[in-house]
Amino acid sequence: MPESGMPVVPVKIVGAGISGLVLGQCLRRRKIPSVIFERIQENPTRNNYGITLYNTTYRPLLETLGLPEDEFKRKVAVHNPKDNGAVADKQALRVNRCALTRLLQQGLDIRWEHKLESVNQINGSQGSVSFNTDSGNQTVTEDYQVLVGADGVHSGARSSLSLPASSFSLNVLPYIVFNGKRRIQFSELPPRLLNCFESPNGISHNRGGAVLSIKADFWDAEKQIVAVSYTMSRAAGDDDKPLLERNISDASTIAKQFVKEIAALGQLPEPFDQVFNPNTMEEDRLLHWLMRSAELDLGTAKKLAESRGIVLLGDAAHPQPIPGEGANTAIKDAMVLASHVEPSGKIQGKDFDFLQDLHCTWTEAKQKTEQDLQNLQPRDAQPPKTGWRAMF
Repeated sequence: MPESGMPVVPVKIVGAGISGLVLGQCLRRRKIPSVIFERIQENPTRNNYGITLYNTTYRPLLETLGLPEDEFKRKVAVHNPKDNGAVADKQALRVNRCALTRLLQQGLDIRWEHKLESVNQINGSQGSVSFNTDSGNQTVTEDYQVLVGADGVHSGARSSLSLPASSFSLNVLPYIVFNGKRRIQFSELPPRLLNCFESPNGISHNRGGAVLSIKADFWDAEKQIVAVSYTMSRAAGDDDKPLLERNISDASTIAKQFVKEIAALGQLPEPFDQVFNPNTMEEDRLLHWLMRSAELDLGTAKKLAESRGIVLLGDAAHPQPIPGEGANTAIKDAMVLASHVEPSGKIQGKDFDFLQDLHCTWTEAKQKTEQDLQNLQPRDAQPPKTGWRAMF
């Protein structure tokens, strides 16, 4: 209890992704209660792929987690099969998102299979939030003083607020990106593929206006399995409008074009010829990614926080295209917000100025990521002579 002796209403967090879990851990460190609501079932092996964290992002988190850096790396880093060392350089560390998520979940109150139904204002900044549970057969309602939407780019929390379109506009940038994931027995590893475990950024190759990239996901020494993610990205051409305007559910079916575009590139150097192989790619999990970019208007962010006690974090507030700094900014968002929650479980009005600093960070990250994408794939580069029509 705070000094007033009044019981603390736990901070309610929607979404058990990186930003929601980091926020929960930071509040736990300060003995401020929180409850995290997640719409999906608990799945210990979900998100089993690699992401890159900067040293300036994960090192401040170590104190909150109570871990020395070597222990943190042992638990979550992607390791190199050559020497079992962490895949890292002077600026960054490659971590397995699944392992990071499991670590961040420890000690937190997470309510799985709670799908957000509505957010209701009671009076002032007091409100309630309702969830569907048990496949929609039961509704649970919780009061809140602070409600945090940390539920990703298609945020149910953000949608439930019925914000004006001018306050948050999700733009799809004119780039085509396909992704594949593959697991390979170590004994069958293509020559030179281990090079992608030498750096958090993996290895890349430019061919015909397309950028091919291979990055490390994990090394399972017990099962002798190497896992990698691979992407092909290029500037959009005249025939790509259907790709840019596709439905969310079409991410996997549209990925059939991935195989066709790789075949059109011709012979590739090692190890790209082994991974980007049309004869074997169809056995992998292939997806088409949309390069989404947006940020919540600062005035709207402050109004939500001051009048309703609602804060949006991570991709719910500022989704970035891939490859971007989404995980890094999500962690920073959560740590900053946690530092402004008082022991009473509230955020006082004078503390809402931190949102302006956060918004500046969002804007800088958005601009940097979009510029990096432009530098990597200039809009005047000629895409492969395939397009949407090549699928038919």
